[in-house]
Amino acid sequence: MKRFFKTITGKTTLFITCVILICTLIAGLIGIVFMAETDVYTRPQAEVFDEYIDSRVRQDSYQLFLNVMHSREENETLTVPDEDIIFEICDSQDNLIVSSEGAAKVQEWYQTYEFGAYRDGEGNLYYDSHGYGGEEEVYTFKAYLTDAYRETDRFRFISRIVSFAYQMRYLIYPVMLVCLLLLVYAFVTLMSVSGRRNEEGLYPGPLNKVPFDLLLAATGVIVVLGIMFLDNNRFWDDLFTIIVVIAGTVVCIGLCLGLCMSLACRIKQKNVITGSFTYLFLKKCVIIVVYFLKLLKRLATLIWNLIKEIPLVWKTVLFLALTYILELFLYFEADALLLIERAILAVLVLFIVIQMRRLQKGGEALAQGDLQYRVDTKGMIFDLKKHGEDLNSISSGMAIAVEDRLKSERMKTELITNVSHDIKTPLTSIINYADLIGKEKSATKKTREYADVLTKQANRLKRLLDDLVEASKASTGNLEVDLLPCDASTFVTQAIGEYDEKLQQSDLTLITSVSEKQLTIMADGRRMWRIFDNLMNNICKYALSGTRVYLSLEEIDHNAVFTFKNTSRDALNISEEELMERFTRGDKSRNTEGNGLGLSIARSMAELQNGELKLQIDGDLFKAILSFPLI
Repeated sequence: MKRFFKTITGKTTLFITCVILICTLIAGLIGIVFMAETDVYTRPQAEVFDEYIDSRVRQDSYQLFLNVMHSREENETLTVPDEDIIFEICDSQDNLIVSSEGAAKVQEWYQTYEFGAYRDGEGNLYYDSHGYGGEEEVYTFKAYLTDAYRETDRFRFISRIVSFAYQMRYLIYPVMLVCLLLLVYAFVTLMSVSGRRNEEGLYPGPLNKVPFDLLLAATGVIVVLGIMFLDNNRFWDDLFTIIVVIAGTVVCIGLCLGLCMSLACRIKQKNVITGSFTYLFLKKCVIIVVYFLKLLKRLATLIWNLIKEIPLVWKTVLFLALTYILELFLYFEADALLLIERAILAVLVLFIVIQMRRLQKGGEALAQGDLQYRVDTKGMIFDLKKHGEDLNSISSGMAIAVEDRLKSERMKTELITNVSHDIKTPLTSIINYADLIGKEKSATKKTREYADVLTKQANRLKRLLDDLVEASKASTGNLEVDLLPCDASTFVTQAIGEYDEKLQQSDLTLITSVSEKQLTIMADGRRMWRIFDNLMNNICKYALSGTRVYLSLEEIDHNAVFTFKNTSRDALNISEEELMERFTRGDKSRNTEGNGLGLSIARSMAELQNGELKLQIDGDLFKAILSFPLI
């Protein structure tokens, strides 16, 4: 059965079946409405027919009234038509105006109607079929029905319709239900086989070549015209009108079914939208718009590139020249336009100032060493944008350079650490064996002196290696620091106790000054003492004998500040920064045992604890200032 429905014969059978079933359902709905309005379930058949006759008599009577009154208005010869209705018309004073042949013989009129006539402000005459009165002139229309009127074909046709409605008033509901079920099955089957021929796949018909939206519009126009025709022919009381209505309905239903079949086939092909005229039209429009936009973009790019090639000075000159020309033109035109031009100019100036402020902030960030800062070049124009990009490039380049330097420092630290570790093992053996040689009973005095020198220099070399490793770790931040709240005066007290004897040996007098207020800082006690140890060792090594040494602790700007002051034994012909560098010594003759790492280590350890170490040199006066934030 399914193969049969896929053939042309099967599709045609389904199509005709759907049309017939839809027409049957429409006729059934009209019949149900007619039976509900005429109440065929409670009234006899003759009464329903007489009611319809009454409505038609009133309509025909009104038409006769209009014909007669128009003839009088146009002063035409009054001819009373020979109709199946005998009538006479009287005015509001009951004066006879006109009557049809045989009116005098009528003893009892079938019905009497009142029709109205009135004139508008321009004197035009109008009629109505209600006879409301008021300013209208009311006419009385008396009608009498002849036997011929009742025997006309249209009334006999209506009589048959009323009789058929009575016969079907209960049977129509099951019939419509069966028709509806059959229609659903036939319609679904028709949609499923649309565009298919057995096993050949999709085979779209000729209608599929026409865009779907055009088919939909054409079908809609035809259906609307059919509805308008039905609306203009409300009384279907003759066979010809009913035949025309049925034919038009069948055509509209066939068009709608064909449209549904075309839609089903297009859905299977997945081209309902892409195959529509609207889609193709909009697609062409989009292509044209995109083409013109590309042309405009190329033109704008060309102009923009030309403008960018102009130097900034000439851009400014050109802009000012155009502004002056525009102002000269606006000066003779209107003050309002001049104000608008000034407002636009002010906005442009403000815009450029904002961009220059961005560049200024970028330069300040670079000057302060913030290599992560980036100038926001979004919205910038011409040379300002290029300058911002240059600043960002400088920042990136500097960041890369700093990263390379840090990488190099880390490599140096790793190298120093590894080499130091490798040297320490044989150095420890040298120290141990030198000590054993010096303690041998068979060793001569000369041998013991050589062993002492060897042990002393080996220990010095060991201290140098330890300082070198510590300096490298401190400068790269690889030292472990455990920050805890500490009383700053404790470090001064400890320095006094530890270095009292050593200062006396160097003929130095220590004078201390500590704030009475307790100053608490966050510091690592072990690292802090290394800082104090290095600074106090320097004082013992390089201070002039017989002088005073000053160590003070005070609060300055919410910081605990330690100050070490002494008079240098040798002339300090060197800057503070140079003195802070590694392996730099104030003793140019190198008579002392220092290695030039003490101050560098002290500064790095201070920075690891969020502190700061600065040097000040004034002649022979040497001052080291160590500061830490208070908590």
